[in-house]
Amino acid sequence: MGKIRYTLIIMSFLIGFSVLGQADYRTSASTQIQQMIDVYNNRDIPRYVDFLLPAYYGNDQKVKMDFIEIWRKILKNDTDNFEFKKLMKLTHSGDQVQALFQINFRDKRKSYIIGISDNEGKIWKFSQPLSEDAQFDKILKSIPTLDHSFAKLIDPNFNNRINYNIGEEISPFNYTDIYGNEISSQALKGNVIVLNFWGTWCAPCIKEIPELNELVEKFKNENVSFIAPAVNTNKNMLVKNFLTKHPFLYDIVIVEGNNYSVTTFPTHIIINQKNEVVDIIEGYSKANTEELEKTIKQTL
Repeated sequence: MGKIRYTLIIMSFLIGFSVLGQADYRTSASTQIQQMIDVYNNRDIPRYVDFLLPAYYGNDQKVKMDFIEIWRKILKNDTDNFEFKKLMKLTHSGDQVQALFQINFRDKRKSYIIGISDNEGKIWKFSQPLSEDAQFDKILKSIPTLDHSFAKLIDPNFNNRINYNIGEEISPFNYTDIYGNEISSQALKGNVIVLNFWGTWCAPCIKEIPELNELVEKFKNENVSFIAPAVNTNKNMLVKNFLTKHPFLYDIVIVEGNNYSVTTFPTHIIINQKNEVVDIIEGYSKANTEELEKTIKQTL
């Protein structure tokens, strides 16, 4: 009986110690993020950058100074401030203590900041604000140690999106274009497929349309299929207004952007005859259009 009571006392002590530790972490994290927010709102840029994760400037002092200058230019005429709302989650992951905070930013829109401590909550470093529609797989690229349990709060659709990776076979697709024609990856197997993720709201996407039309004409006698998934675009507006001003020779389909891992527009995905990704080209430039044409020729 004495041994059981002794064990219960030890367990109670450990539980109490753990709860106390969590409270200390929460206090230090909340205090330091508020300090970071204060220096940001006061436009004390060097001190603000000191609060950020070193990954943003590669822990290199010269790059850090350049990073500070970039922020000074960004914030020169900027009056938007951070507003700390709450600490949403705190957890241990490996040797780190990690926290997720909700803030308001840019017209009071909900945003997130991630906090990382490598020394048991004594000093915290923070991410830059993340929008409410941030994709967790993109966040992992800059914070690879981030615990995946945060995805449920930041990005419930994580692991359910369609991803494109060079060398990997694409997920099968079955599209209906804006004129009612069926387009499937299975039917196009044996063709080179070029996907152009774009939107009518994207100025660089619009700018490159004439050049993309030229590519369609160049390869019209080849086994190349040009498909343009239009992200978050209204079909009626596209057909009745946009295409009358900007004819587009790709087969256009309407897609929901949150279903794909693509976050840069335009993005071109080049797929070979086995439905494998051979190249991904992000953004618009003359050089990118030339690379696109070159890749299509090589893939053929």
